[in-house]
Amino acid sequence: MKQLRLMSYVLLVCVALSGASCDDNDDKGVVTGETLNLGDGSKENFEIAANTTLKYPNTYNLRGFVYVPNGVTLTIEPGVIIKGEKSTQGTLIIERGGKIMAQGTKERPIVFTSAQAPGKRNAGDWGGLILLGKAPNNMGEQTIEGGVRSSHGGTDPNDNSGVLSYIRIEFAGIEYSTDNEINGITFGSVGAGTQIDHLQVSYSGDDSFEWFGGTANAKHLVAFCGWDDDFDTDNGFSGKIQYALALRHPQIGDKSASNSFESDNNAAASPEAPYTGTVFANVSLFGPVANPASYTDESGVKGSTVGARFQAALHLRRNTQLSIFNSVIAAFPVGVIIENDKGSATQQWATEGKLNITNCYLAGMIKNFQNAQYWKENTVFNPADDGSFVDSYFNRSGGGNHIAATMADLKFSGNPLNLTNPGVFLASGSPLASGADWKNPKVSSGFDKVAYIGAFGPNETASNNWTSGWCNFDPQNTTY
Repeated sequence: MKQLRLMSYVLLVCVALSGASCDDNDDKGVVTGETLNLGDGSKENFEIAANTTLKYPNTYNLRGFVYVPNGVTLTIEPGVIIKGEKSTQGTLIIERGGKIMAQGTKERPIVFTSAQAPGKRNAGDWGGLILLGKAPNNMGEQTIEGGVRSSHGGTDPNDNSGVLSYIRIEFAGIEYSTDNEINGITFGSVGAGTQIDHLQVSYSGDDSFEWFGGTANAKHLVAFCGWDDDFDTDNGFSGKIQYALALRHPQIGDKSASNSFESDNNAAASPEAPYTGTVFANVSLFGPVANPASYTDESGVKGSTVGARFQAALHLRRNTQLSIFNSVIAAFPVGVIIENDKGSATQQWATEGKLNITNCYLAGMIKNFQNAQYWKENTVFNPADDGSFVDSYFNRSGGGNHIAATMADLKFSGNPLNLTNPGVFLASGSPLASGADWKNPKVSSGFDKVAYIGAFGPNETASNNWTSGWCNFDPQNTTY
């Protein structure tokens, strides 16, 4: 196996001065390439010090912490496979002023995955992808979580960190130290000049997606079988996200309670601007509760045990002003928590319309609403919390929200909880097929004005299934 050294010169992989490609086609027409090492296995200062291209059809072993520093661009060609090394916690960090140009395609996505063999892969096999920029956050310049050296934050809301498009991140996400984790993809103060679309994070060992400040927008995101939260927004993140899907595994959840959305203004709940004001639209969140009548959380309430800890589809707390529109939320222990923890004014922001849950459907919950979280390291579900504030808010006049008794009432094309073949499209007669509302100023610009509610419309076809061709719902058994 060749060692790829990138300390002070431009990488030229199998390309002669004539520009000939290193692609090698065998008698069966299979495209093959070389396997090369990216990084030296250390967690020190291994830098890609000049503009570099990772070439298809090569495979790259990501070893240790690899930094793309200020002024350097890393380009990754469509179809490239990058395998994170478990023993060195392989992690790719794009620092402020650096760029990643990773433009995959539907037919040839770029794949970051575990270096372990099929059948032996696990969440947290490697670090993850960290993208850092110069956009604002509400905590000033700060070091990103995960034990890396890099800072993020600045004053340029239109900062451009490059392109992430048609990419899969599989089996990443590690707890570097207590409350100091690397997620599947971590965004730190990434600006709106960055293109982010068609990303799938599967079996992350921490959050699938987490944003710390920034203004970046994104479309077509998939969080699949993650360990902790699916979409975590902090430190004043104020981007716009449209078309997001989360699918939870019933046996995979964090010891301190997994949520689908977890949103804070910051960890201290301080009223610092810019507020976390992310706007989500056309989201479909499907939790671990296949049968509410027989589900048991770990406090021992009801039926057969699910061996992981889950909390809410939406846990909105600590002064967040997040909004979600035209979305469907199903099969969680709790649907919505809006919490005034640490003395925050989160419920006030909901009353004033700065936080929004509008034109959304809930279905198949154990409990639809809570006013506060109920998991605190092995404490029990709190039946005394009737969720009266959240109930009143969700069902407010003009909110356009709905509660369905079961997921079946929403008429999906199949079973959305089938993780190998999720039936997330809408069948004939689904109430989600129309009725999306775009009048609120928060969604009046920057969004596609589709008629349907949730991430997918009716009548699945090749043209409207935006997961087709590039997503993978069986990464454990895929041979790369």
